[in-house]
Amino acid sequence: MRNITLDKYKLYAGGTPRKIFSVAYEDLTTLIYYQDENNVFKLVIAKEDDPPIIVEKGITRAEAFRLMNTRP
Repeated sequence: MRNITLDKYKLYAGGTPRKIFSVAYEDLTTLIYYQDENNVFKLVIAKEDDPPIIVEKGITRAEAFRLMNTRP
């Protein structure tokens, strides 16, 4: 777990990620970031408390679009 806030979140593979999806449920927020140069998708699950980032993992394009198209 890393203790960084989401407004300062950057991928370390180089370049600047774009947030392409965000959904909040109670105190958790699920975000998907996309990095164009390397075609990298990152899933981030975060909360407002300390530490803010709970899960950060690389996902495939198919997984990213499946998550974005799933309705709660």
